[in-house]
Amino acid sequence: MPHSQDDHIGARIADYRKLRHLTQAGLAQRAGVSRTTVAKIEAGLSPATPPIVAAVARVLEVDVAVLNGQPYLSELQADHLDRMIAPLSDALDLYDLGPDPDITPRPMHRIAADVDRLCAQACATEYRYIGTRLPALLGELTTAFAVLPAADRQRTAATLGWAYWTAYEFAYRLGYHDLATIALERMGWMAEQAQDPLLLALRHRHRSAMLLRRGKSELALRVLDRAHHLVGQHEAPRSVEALAVSGTLHLAGAIAAAQAADDSAVDGYLGLARRTSEAIGRDVPTVYWASFGETNVQHFSVASSVQLGHLGQAMKAARTLVFPADHPRMRVGRYHIEMAQAYARMGKAEAAENALHQARRVAPQQARYHPLVRETIAVLVRRRRRAPDGLAALARWVGM
Repeated sequence: MPHSQDDHIGARIADYRKLRHLTQAGLAQRAGVSRTTVAKIEAGLSPATPPIVAAVARVLEVDVAVLNGQPYLSELQADHLDRMIAPLSDALDLYDLGPDPDITPRPMHRIAADVDRLCAQACATEYRYIGTRLPALLGELTTAFAVLPAADRQRTAATLGWAYWTAYEFAYRLGYHDLATIALERMGWMAEQAQDPLLLALRHRHRSAMLLRRGKSELALRVLDRAHHLVGQHEAPRSVEALAVSGTLHLAGAIAAAQAADDSAVDGYLGLARRTSEAIGRDVPTVYWASFGETNVQHFSVASSVQLGHLGQAMKAARTLVFPADHPRMRVGRYHIEMAQAYARMGKAEAAENALHQARRVAPQQARYHPLVRETIAVLVRRRRRAPDGLAALARWVGM
């Protein structure tokens, strides 16, 4: 179902601002932004960055997903993804119910191979593949964990932890953040059962992302500090696996610091990440499903500059960034989305549109359900008397 011209994040911010009896100046002061910024966002003439959305949501006492208009139900129905949410929710409720008498688990090596495929599809943003297979796999793994001998439970717990990670990715990317929070809690529980500090650390990394979307940058950084402590407990803290996880935590710290508008802290975290990548000596795209290396450091340098509003600096850093062929599509797609937002904020409509098309080509399901894509398209459309054919096609594709 197409959305009206008034159905955009700025209009929703204006609605909630009026319900809270706030002026634009009052909202701006409490959120720590300028009144002009609020006015442009409410008019739909400037894209709302994630830090601004988080700050405004906190002041208005409303969830970020509400301001973003997520989940996008019409598009989920068109892609037959909406019917996958209830089975996944049911599967997440099985965690403490013991074995299902109607399920006979396959050998663990076959189940683990299926989970690895789901993890790969999560990195490739293939949500439909995950949604059709994950609920049954969670039921099988939950039963296996309950019936297997104690000697096999640690490995089974790790496999189940990764299955919960894919549940988190699926729910979070489609806008079901409450369900994603539940999946993340289940992931942490299984990581403890697996006695795997790296898996626990990655769970904290995603927990920090959930905190950032609520504007809780200081708390996110505390969670990341805890994650670094867990990496230090690994039996081989200088292994490639541990270094890759540590590097992703440094990059997450850079984004958290950027949301807090702390330039020096951003530089510090990026410096730590760069030294970690040098210690590894190469990009590692799939270690612990945590892509890390110099390419990631360059990407997050661009992303943090965009967050900070240093758009010229972001463009300069982007000129030297080349993604390897095996780089996760999730990351490449996200980069093009960030660049589209940056170009839109700079008034470069054609470059922004080209970046959006790139995001669609690289990771179509990610782009279709990403709030920044919709917000950037909406801003570009409203800035023109007549939308170019390519932009109009993008707007129809995301359901606008």
